[in-house]
Formats: sequence, C-alpha cells, structure tokens
Amino acid sequence: MNARRFIVTLGLMAFVTVPSMSFAEGKAVITSPADGATLDGMDENRISYEVEYGPRGDHAHLYVDNKEVAILRKRKGSYLLETLSSGKHSLCVKVVNKAHVPIGIEQCINVTVS
Repeated sequence: MNARRFIVTLGLMAFVTVPSMSFAEGKAVITSPADGATLDGMDENRISYEVEYGPRGDHAHLYVDNKEVAILRKRKGSYLLETLSSGKHSLCVKVVNKAHVPIGIEQCINVTVS
C-alpha cells in the first residue's frame, strides 16, 4: 500500500510541475479569434495574441496561410489582418529567435472568411 501511495504522489507531483516548466520555456496564445471562427470579409478583422519568448526567443511573427505577414514585437497585443479572401485560412503566431527562425513555440488556428 505504501508503494502505491508513493507512485500516486509521484504522479501528482509530475502533473503539477510539468505545466509550469513548459511556461518557463515560452508560450504563444491566440486569444481572438477562436479556432474555427467565421470572420466577415467586409469587417476589419484583428488577431489578438499573448507570447512569452522563453530563454531562446526574441520576438514573434504572424503567419497567414504559411506566409509571414507581420513581426510582433509586443508580448501582448493585436494586429489588423489584411483583407482576407473568402474561404479557409490558417493563422499562426510563432516565437522566433534574433535570426527570425521559429524555435518551436507557436499556436495556429483555422478560420473561415465569408
């Protein structure tokens, strides 16, 4: 019984500490629009984001359909999207290093423009 309690305690400790370790390495979060959202092509559409660069990151880039469209120097903000054509689009915020190379911290969402 003591061995079982030890294993459960160890598992809970790993569960609690692992998420905090990943935030120390950095994060990229798209706060708006939501993944799967439908955007009105006649409106001004913005993407809102929050990033933590981590020890290897320097700033972030915004990609629309795998094409870089903006350099994001603020850790939290929004960016006015250029007019998007009707249809499905991928939006990604990626943390990059000083050489503008993505370091693996990113979030991507898909939207549809009507």
